[in-house]
Amino acid sequence: MIKILKILFLFLQIIFFIFVFAGLNCLLFFSQKKKARSISFAIHAFSIIAAFIMGLKIKISGFDKIKNKKGFFLVTGHLSYLDGIIASRIFPLIFVARGDLKTWPFFGVFSLISQTIFVNRSTPSGLQKEIEKISSMLKNGVNVMFFPQGTTTASPNNILFKSSFFEAPIASNSMILPFVIKYIKVNGEAVTEKNKDCIFWYGDMEFVPHLVDFLGLKTIEVEVDILEPIESFKGAGRKSLSMLSQEAIKTKLSEKQGIEEL
Repeated sequence: MIKILKILFLFLQIIFFIFVFAGLNCLLFFSQKKKARSISFAIHAFSIIAAFIMGLKIKISGFDKIKNKKGFFLVTGHLSYLDGIIASRIFPLIFVARGDLKTWPFFGVFSLISQTIFVNRSTPSGLQKEIEKISSMLKNGVNVMFFPQGTTTASPNNILFKSSFFEAPIASNSMILPFVIKYIKVNGEAVTEKNKDCIFWYGDMEFVPHLVDFLGLKTIEVEVDILEPIESFKGAGRKSLSMLSQEAIKTKLSEKQGIEEL
């Protein structure tokens, strides 16, 4: 019964916010800057509600480092589609996502009208346009969420960042903000190798069956550590900024120990 109610509420919420995003995109008197900012806050509002419906209990540390600041290039490791909900629950933001997301049921429409920046690393000309789009968002004071691994993985400690899109914060002279997401408990039990697949989504797992099973869970406890912002500037190397971000996250994860082993 809980699962059915969660599915119903999420479905209704998605439909409602599709109309919200469509309405914001149609406001002719809004500049592109105002539209992007408004949509980033609408995504934030959506995720506050979605996190509540899903039973996500999130503890945040380090928020004082960024209070009243904006235009961050947000980066973290990637374990699940829940990472995006958690990130946008904390920050108003616009997502950078792989191009095939636009073909997903509901989420494709949702991402298209919420100004998601779709990326395709296969063509250099396309890559440069995408970097320019991200840079423009950052210059306009909009937080941009990017998962530099490019895909989800089965372990929180398996982090290898790709550096191409770190050109965007350099071009816009924006701060890079690394943060760590740690899944602590599922239904009151510590996350282990035995139960991690209830929340982690990776490899050849199918999205819809995983989401339906996930919605049968009662509570998921999560800890988020916001790390020190990293300055980018003209002349800084994208590879060095990528490595600095990656190592900051790895160091914090080593302190927190990741998943408990059986």
